Amino acid sequence: MRWGNLDFIWILLGPIVVLCAFGIASWRRKALMKQVGDHPLVAELLSHFSIERRIIKRFCLFFGFCLITIAALRPQYGQTQSVVRRAGIDVAVAFDISKSMMARDVVPSRLIAARSALKSILESVNGDRIALVPFAGIAFVQSPLTGDQTAIEMYLDELDPKSMPVGGTNLEEAIRRSTELLTSQKDKGDRGERSRVILLITDGEDNRPDRAAAALKAAEDAREQGILIYAMAVGSAVGEPIPILGSDGSHQGYAKDNAGNTVVSKLNLDLLEKLTGATLDDESHRVLRFQGQTSTVSQLTASFKQLQQSALELAMRNRYHEQYQYFLFPAFILLLIEALLSERRRRRISV
Repeated sequence: MRWGNLDFIWILLGPIVVLCAFGIASWRRKALMKQVGDHPLVAELLSHFSIERRIIKRFCLFFGFCLITIAALRPQYGQTQSVVRRAGIDVAVAFDISKSMMARDVVPSRLIAARSALKSILESVNGDRIALVPFAGIAFVQSPLTGDQTAIEMYLDELDPKSMPVGGTNLEEAIRRSTELLTSQKDKGDRGERSRVILLITDGEDNRPDRAAAALKAAEDAREQGILIYAMAVGSAVGEPIPILGSDGSHQGYAKDNAGNTVVSKLNLDLLEKLTGATLDDESHRVLRFQGQTSTVSQLTASFKQLQQSALELAMRNRYHEQYQYFLFPAFILLLIEALLSERRRRRISV
């Protein structure tokens, strides 16, 4: 015998509360009788009262309530084993929201186009869990692993490069944050039966080249833990100046370096290939160039579906037999008797 809702064991206090209510009602009834005294009308009314019927009614109510309490704890006895199929992957999306993502070599901008592409990917996933890790000079967890794609889409709409306190493209921290999410011991999901993926959506460019070595080390550590790294390379090799936008979204020029030259942001495809451990010719399509075309989204979706199929496993699950119905039925009978039974005796009509 086991209990399915043992966390709610506190409801066993319910019958005790009922007994206390009976005691209080009896005490109040006696107090009222003392106040009334030996009035003839009261004596006439009490002559039709049956103490035996009241005891039966209280018995039915109390034990009916006890049976409902036991049923609420879901008693279970006996079990059968069934085979279940489980599939799905865990994807930590490291989404670049640095200022370079505002470049317009992808229409209408790298950021907006990448956001739309990710929403298209979310619409096609089924059984997958997604986490969102926005990053620029720092990275943070916007959403932990969840199967609620609409929540991820809502967070995506709120991402703004102006909200990031530190500029740049810190790929190392983005990868490490994503790795922590996918390997956390606090995650109660079926991690052992899922493929784990980090999806980098970025142009890969950083104004601090010294970070590249740290990012490669973080990627190597992730792969050692069985995590695959994919990259959606957003932008063009030719590059594009980084626009400066006002608070109202108006164009106010282009970003310049310390020497006064216009900063041109270019796609760092070489770094992204090294981070994923694959090349553009790799059949796994781990590095996908994105310039607004839907074919990139289709390729990435197809790659995820292949991972789903490889993660499909058979597992045994114990199914316990519910026994609560055997308590609910007699409880219903007892409560029905309590409701229909009157405390007054039947009057005998003399002829």
